[in-house]
Amino acid sequence: MTATAPEGEAIAAEQAAGADLAGVVRQQRRVCADPDIVELLTATGTALAARVKDKRRSFEFVCLSGDRPEAFCLPGGFVFVSRPMIELCGSSPDPLAFVLSHEIAHILEGHVLQRMLGSAVLRVATRAGAVKYAVNGALGKLGVDYLEKAYSRQQENAADALGLRLTCAAGFDGRAAITVFEKLAALEQPNGPLKYFSTHPEAQERIAHLRRLLAERQKRLTDANPQ
Repeated sequence: MTATAPEGEAIAAEQAAGADLAGVVRQQRRVCADPDIVELLTATGTALAARVKDKRRSFEFVCLSGDRPEAFCLPGGFVFVSRPMIELCGSSPDPLAFVLSHEIAHILEGHVLQRMLGSAVLRVATRAGAVKYAVNGALGKLGVDYLEKAYSRQQENAADALGLRLTCAAGFDGRAAITVFEKLAALEQPNGPLKYFSTHPEAQERIAHLRRLLAERQKRLTDANPQ
């Protein structure tokens, strides 16, 4: 189905607003310019973005310096990942691919925009100026740290599911998603600096959900290609 003009305008407005917000993030956080890190991040992100069906959307992947693993996204296709998160993923691009695809999924599903604007605003903000004004106003009031706050459990599960499909569609190993959560859970201490699962559904719950999704995917592949 072809998108209507208002839908196209809304996507363009979301991207413009996201670009403004990305500028704010770059002002508040230090960007990591390590060439090897940037190359890995860009290559992995580009491979995932190529599998997104809606070609009106574009994506930008940025590495931030920091002292803890984190990843978050902005409306319009901007994905930020900390260097510690990339290092936690190791030399293989597969775990990083899931981290990025999970954030891409939040963008595609509209979760980040819904959270910042609220559903009532989102329903009426179809004109470029309205969307951009509302998004910028939301960030001004809430601050960049708000972008790392929790999504609902339903949204996280939806992003895990779509992210896993995107990861596999781009040729990466979806099983690496479980590796990511296991490593994050191992790092988190009750009084430590890493609080990833204090603002996300529990690690074991996410892992169990991903295992079910992987098993279902394997069954579909087996049924489609019986020996």
